[in-house]
Amino acid sequence: MIAFAKPAAALRRDRLSDQIARDIEERIVAGELSIGDSLPSERDLMAHYGVGRPAVREALLWLNKKGLLAVSNGDRARVSEPDPKELLNLLSGAAKMLVARPQGIRLFQQTRRFVEAAIAREAAMCATDQQIARLEKLLVANEEARSDLQAFARSDDDFHYGIAATVRNPLVSALYQAVLELLEEQRRISLSHPQALTKAMASHRKLFEAIRDRDPDRAEAEMRAHLDTVEQTYWDIRKTELKDEK
Repeated sequence: MIAFAKPAAALRRDRLSDQIARDIEERIVAGELSIGDSLPSERDLMAHYGVGRPAVREALLWLNKKGLLAVSNGDRARVSEPDPKELLNLLSGAAKMLVARPQGIRLFQQTRRFVEAAIAREAAMCATDQQIARLEKLLVANEEARSDLQAFARSDDDFHYGIAATVRNPLVSALYQAVLELLEEQRRISLSHPQALTKAMASHRKLFEAIRDRDPDRAEAEMRAHLDTVEQTYWDIRKTELKDEK
């Protein structure tokens, strides 16, 4: 166990748990506490901060929710390895509210376009031969699933995730996955178009060939064109639905 080296700053009596959480977080960011280090016991934290058990527990639970601490019954809290997914999960509630509105959907579509176009460009520059071989297998699996819409959607995900994995950046992968999950309805509606699967397969093939040929400009352009088509198909279908409702 690592004892705190410096004294705690004087705490105000309002929102004690927030102040405790902030102090512990500052110690982690400053490097006083490292990944895997155990915090003092709850009793020692109570004595250190001069507060009751509820304030300490609330602070620890909040830091656990933020992904900074691992907290389990019977064990002392430990500093945890940062997880990009946990970081993005904190934003998921507000993001779901935003994507429930047409303007929010457009914003996330734009975000996906920015992220995936950059990923495609990077993939064309840095993908290994092994990664390109795996992408080709994912592409073939996607093409072979053309007769099963659900299987096609899953293999579509796998192909795009495979491209994202080439950059070997967990934060980028987590951001991409979060945006894609928020746009799940858009993707489902877009794939319902009679020509959607044929267009998607053609786009995937061109995209793969650009990455395989190590052509970043073409890879970026193909990804943008692919996503533009997906977005336009979605809004065309939505427009038709609204007319039918009237």
